[in-house]
Amino acid sequence: MKLIGRRSVASVLRWVLGFVNIVVAFAVIATGLMLAASLVMPDFGAGFIDALADNEAGWRTLMLNERATFLAAFVATLSTWWILNRLRRMFLAVNQGDAFERANVGRLQGVGLGLIGVQISAFILAWTVPEGIIDDLDYSVDLGAWLGILIVFMLAEVFRQGAAMRDDQQMTV
Repeated sequence: MKLIGRRSVASVLRWVLGFVNIVVAFAVIATGLMLAASLVMPDFGAGFIDALADNEAGWRTLMLNERATFLAAFVATLSTWWILNRLRRMFLAVNQGDAFERANVGRLQGVGLGLIGVQISAFILAWTVPEGIIDDLDYSVDLGAWLGILIVFMLAEVFRQGAAMRDDQQMTV
């Protein structure tokens, strides 16, 4: 099986990313609706948190950390969707034989920003998830993840230089 082009490994990965992207898009919509519902109807958000924690459902106000939990969950799912969408578009460009195009530079930078969003939301979730939902939730700085983010931004710069070299080559007679 060939690596790029029609019926290739990159094409299969693009289709898999497309399917996962659709599933994550539904998760983004669901978490966005939960965030909006918790802002409009705080009793609904409090009841949802109580149900997740197996607490007695009673009338109470939604606390700030619980609102932050809804917000961080929305940011995490939105960042994941953003990353998958950028990767899918990059695989499409690679299948067409245009790996070093200027659009891929922005896509890689978007992946880096999405990864930063996931890391920040993981930090917020570790500090704001109410007790009872996840008992042993602890956040430690994942140096490997932050190093991976740095490498993604370095790859974006490599793609920028590769695109410039390709443009220079196309202008050479």
